[in-house]
Amino acid sequence: MAREMVQMLKPALAIMSRVPSKKGKSRMSAALSPAQREALQWAFLEDLLEKVSLIKEFECYLAVTPPGELDKLAKKLEFGGQILPQSSGDLGQRMHDIALQLFLRGHAPVILIGTDVPLLPPSYLLKALHLLEQNDLVFGPALDGGYYLIGMRKFTARVFKGISWGSERVLGDTIKMCKENKLSFGLLDSLMDIDRPGDLPALMRQYENKMIDTASIPERTIRFLKSINIKGFNI
Repeated sequence: MAREMVQMLKPALAIMSRVPSKKGKSRMSAALSPAQREALQWAFLEDLLEKVSLIKEFECYLAVTPPGELDKLAKKLEFGGQILPQSSGDLGQRMHDIALQLFLRGHAPVILIGTDVPLLPPSYLLKALHLLEQNDLVFGPALDGGYYLIGMRKFTARVFKGISWGSERVLGDTIKMCKENKLSFGLLDSLMDIDRPGDLPALMRQYENKMIDTASIPERTIRFLKSINIKGFNI
């Protein structure tokens, strides 16, 4: 009976997030004050949580670092899922540990996403599930060479090993590893993640030119961009 109950668990969706802080988004420091950087992080996170709350096919988790600041997050957010602490180590180790934990709980497949892709359409999460019906893995390519989403049908530890995290080779090296190990994979459409000052006007232009479908509009993020002085960014 216990085995049957484990098999009935929904697929898991884990949002990998840092607790927003004035030290976060340091690459934006040339354009945004510490307080503005923290506000942008909250906007990203709250927009994403609102999107995933509408998708009932997943059991949603929020995987947070640093672990000592979980209370700060829990007090500010309205989140119906469970908040998990991330482990120590680099990004690969932390994703490895969260994915393993969710598989051990009985979830399958498991999908991990970041918070820095405010234009992520909710439909991409359902498409990722569909791709995992025919593939071992699925990736959402980011325009900077990384990925904004990774999903796996069953736990695959090697996908997190030997990767230069933070470089433009992340996705390429991961796909090379998949091919070498005969792991099948599917790809979603590429999306822009928001890491540097120049990404902000690019995001705003997509919004102003109506290049974002209604379900994908990150309303809090757009309000934030409208509220700040971004003169000189050629919007």
